[in-house]
Amino acid sequence: MFVVRLAAPLTALVLLTAAAAPAPAPAPAAPPPAVGAGTGTEGAAAPGAPQVPQFSVNTPVGDWAVRCAQTTVKSPAPCDVIQLTVNQDTKQRIMSFSLAYVPSRDAYAMQVIVPTGVALSRGMSLAAGERALNGVRFNRCERDGCYVEMLIDAPTVNALSAAGKSTTVTVIGYGQFNEYKLPVSLNGFTEALDRMKGLARERAIAIPAGTATPPPLTSTPAVPAPPAAPAAPAARPAAPAGKAAPAAKAPATK
Repeated sequence: MFVVRLAAPLTALVLLTAAAAPAPAPAPAAPPPAVGAGTGTEGAAAPGAPQVPQFSVNTPVGDWAVRCAQTTVKSPAPCDVIQLTVNQDTKQRIMSFSLAYVPSRDAYAMQVIVPTGVALSRGMSLAAGERALNGVRFNRCERDGCYVEMLIDAPTVNALSAAGKSTTVTVIGYGQFNEYKLPVSLNGFTEALDRMKGLARERAIAIPAGTATPPPLTSTPAVPAPPAAPAAPAARPAAPAGKAAPAAKAPATK
């Protein structure tokens, strides 16, 4: 198993695009797509026509990629950082992990895609150094995997930045309830995140004030390891064979 960078559409943040969209009017035009969402016309260009790039920015940073949609895409979160974990033997995706920044809410939109066959009721957990997201519910499952798409708050991402060289996403297998820990490399994560946030601030449209959006998830302190049980007192050595153990002396009386 190893980590590679992913060149694929940006995280689909339907909840954010819907929140930022104006109220419908009579005979409205089609609403703008969510971040990175397809229009249904991709690949429909005439043969020989030049290919339109998916991204205006697609830069590798460590084990991550920083990406921004074309400037024609107006979104509250137009940029993300993303990492893909694949099976070295089959080249199939094991997990996709991405974060997009929403400047007008100072929050992050997280998308995690894990294999199907997970126990949906148990949710997903993300270790973030001294903090953790536990039991995060899945939004949906498709043929390519099960999706978590949630807003998470800035302190959780800050804790993830300080988590060291790597962390894990944990899921539970359906039926057998085996725990599976999926690795996430944090090589280059902080630099990629800072670069992405700067680009997002330049390009993002604001979610109108007063527009309701789902509250971001907040991590909780990671559960510390239980303290070790105190050692049992040393046993009194046995008396040598053939000799009785010395009797305890009674206190002297006057």
